Amino acid sequence: MSAAAASASFQQNADTTVPLLEQFALDDYQPEEVKLEVALQLAPLGKLMHKQGLSQQEICPDLRSDILLQLMALAVHLLEDDEEKVVEAAQAAILAIAPLLDSGRIQDRLLICLDKLTNCTEHEVRSAVTQLYAQLGPALKDCEGCQNLLQDIFLPKLLEAAEDMDFQVRREMVLGLHTIGPVLTSQDQRDSLLGAYLNMCEDKVWVVRKACADVLPAMSKLAPADMRTTQLLPAFDKLCDDVSHWVQNAALQQLGTFISTLASPIPEGLLQRVTDIPDTEVTGDEAAHLRLATAYTFPAILASAGREQWPLLQPAHQALLQAADPAVRKTLACSLHEIARLLGPDQALQDLGSTIQDLCHDTQADVQEGLVHFFPALLQHLPHAARASFFQTLTQSLSLKSATWRCRIGLADQLDSLSALQGLQPDILSVAMMLCQDDTAAVRSAVARQMGHVVCNLWSYHQTRQGTITPEKQVDQTTGNVNQLAEDLSSMSMTEGADNPMQQIIHAVQSLAAQDAFQLRQQYVKVCYYVAIACRSFEPCTNLFQQYFLQTLLQLAHDKVANVRLGLAQALSKLTELAQLPEVIGVTDMLERDSDLDVASSMAARAANGVQSP
Repeated sequence: MSAAAASASFQQNADTTVPLLEQFALDDYQPEEVKLEVALQLAPLGKLMHKQGLSQQEICPDLRSDILLQLMALAVHLLEDDEEKVVEAAQAAILAIAPLLDSGRIQDRLLICLDKLTNCTEHEVRSAVTQLYAQLGPALKDCEGCQNLLQDIFLPKLLEAAEDMDFQVRREMVLGLHTIGPVLTSQDQRDSLLGAYLNMCEDKVWVVRKACADVLPAMSKLAPADMRTTQLLPAFDKLCDDVSHWVQNAALQQLGTFISTLASPIPEGLLQRVTDIPDTEVTGDEAAHLRLATAYTFPAILASAGREQWPLLQPAHQALLQAADPAVRKTLACSLHEIARLLGPDQALQDLGSTIQDLCHDTQADVQEGLVHFFPALLQHLPHAARASFFQTLTQSLSLKSATWRCRIGLADQLDSLSALQGLQPDILSVAMMLCQDDTAAVRSAVARQMGHVVCNLWSYHQTRQGTITPEKQVDQTTGNVNQLAEDLSSMSMTEGADNPMQQIIHAVQSLAAQDAFQLRQQYVKVCYYVAIACRSFEPCTNLFQQYFLQTLLQLAHDKVANVRLGLAQALSKLTELAQLPEVIGVTDMLERDSDLDVASSMAARAANGVQSP
């Protein structure tokens, strides 16, 4: 129906589409699937007809608004449906259409209809209306003339729901405070909201009190600093000690977030609750959720408490690292760099060193993936001299048969950042080459994308350390073929160039071109492409690619495997800055006449890139 409406005019939609939707929406005997589809169509149709009405000068504003109100009325009617998904779609339609109306029509038509529904005997309907009062405030906050509606109607109506006889309506009222609170502009409004919240913390039904626990951090952000400690903190303590374990667990899950809203010094009683969580006597999913929430907020807890409280918090951190749930350990692995930053390099090494080693050897791939993703940030906050040891531990672990290819991709993706860290440069090249020869194609592709920056970072690093030097011994690129290259490389050992690390870089990368496996010769093409791209913007390495890698790359035009030649053709078609070099012209002309149709046709991309044969 949306597609049909888009191709019709405003008047056609007003005469046909809207009445058809009205017919379906008001027919109580229609299947729920039909009503759901009608509800889902209201918002896009309203936006479309509003746009059509604005673009067609003959459509008067009143007619456009009347159509929108007609669609709004259908959405309000569907709020009384028994199917939850229909009600949710109707709420979304109201929130989408309301900002298109002026404040007068919202107050005279929409709000009157909603007010009538607050007296409905069905609590589900009253709950839906309560949710709307909370959501309409943020939805209309930027609409002209609607600012007073927040103070005069939405907030008072929401607070009235605190007196509803049904606990589910009161629960929605509490959750609505979290929604409407951030758009309140005056402290008086916030004070009335916070006062209502504190009253609801005493509700006789645990479901309502649990909702209070769920939104407590959000309420704390709205409160003045003194109120957080004098009123919200006692309320939080009471929720943590509630007779309902559901309320207790909900409050404890918000512990870290709540602490992050408080000013230092953090009450020691709150920090003691953190240290008690690993030993809290809950089972099943509740225990997992509680420990996961604590692990997720641990950096925020330490940041709020200050590093001087680390001795008190460290046992809890260590206990969570021993959790059986890998999701908890992964969360801690992902945030370990933040803990290291807060502790400082020396203390981080002392207190987190064994933790890093354990996480490197964790048997769960998800945990290793989390660690790998933030490994450069973690090493950055450790002493320079200690970085290589942890990097070696991680790479050795990921090279084992038990390690998953996703972890190795994660490591490959971080090589750019890792190669720029002081203390790691001597180890980066061997790891990069190991990944370049990985059995999994996705890993090889991932590392190829990083090799340009890796090579440039290492080259620049060694230039800075040793001054501008050139390799004392290198493969002759101007003559011979790949077979000769293989012989040259085999006679040049890595130890022979140990005193010249730049020679080692050339040797390692060029060795891919001489491998028997065609996949590795393909890898050389990919690596060369990304090295050439990196050299464009890396001033110390401007001539690196053309001086040491280009001739070897061009020799692969004679490779017996078509896929290698295809990769070369694709790379050359994109490296337009090389197009006018005599040696490149000869190779591209040869590839245009290649016996493999894919290789020959790929060179046509040169014309698309504006590169013509001379």
